[in-house]
Amino acid sequence: MKSSILLFSGFAIATLLSACAGSNSGENLDVPTNLPPICRDIDFVEQPDMREMCGVRTVRTMAYKNIPQQRYLIKPQETSIVKSNGKLELRFQNSLPLLLEGPITEELEFSQQKRLEKIKNTYDYHEIYNKGAERIRIFKMGIPTDKGNSYDFCFRIPEKKGNARTRSVAMGNHIEALSCADFDRLVAENAKTK
Repeated sequence: MKSSILLFSGFAIATLLSACAGSNSGENLDVPTNLPPICRDIDFVEQPDMREMCGVRTVRTMAYKNIPQQRYLIKPQETSIVKSNGKLELRFQNSLPLLLEGPITEELEFSQQKRLEKIKNTYDYHEIYNKGAERIRIFKMGIPTDKGNSYDFCFRIPEKKGNARTRSVAMGNHIEALSCADFDRLVAENAKTK
């Protein structure tokens, strides 16, 4: 009888410890990628009472690995990098996501601790008018990684198509990738004409 009581109590203690093991690490939290600004700087491990209000839920099984993880950049506002299915997407407000490729995919960390740290990127925006008075909007982003490296990505913002109703209701902005060599050439040519 004593051995069965000891066996049962040992099993109960082991079960209790294994149930609590994942709750303090923060890795089993599903934090939405569309958090309102007031919820972005909250540590949901330290403040579990804020989870429900911000739409954060606890994932009961650690086998579910496809939880999107997000980190915000300092420029421009509302810009973030989201990791989902092992891929990185650069997301601008009201724009379609852009896939980030290269070594940066292995050098950014997406832990609960890193979620609270904004990425201190650089942002260089230019509006250039060519000979036909066509406006060209381009920008370069330098994104530093947690390994100490920094990678440049360049983009072009095409002019919006359609009328005001279709742009605001049915379509997001489409930002196009641009080689950084072309970006530097356009900026240099524009500086010469001024």
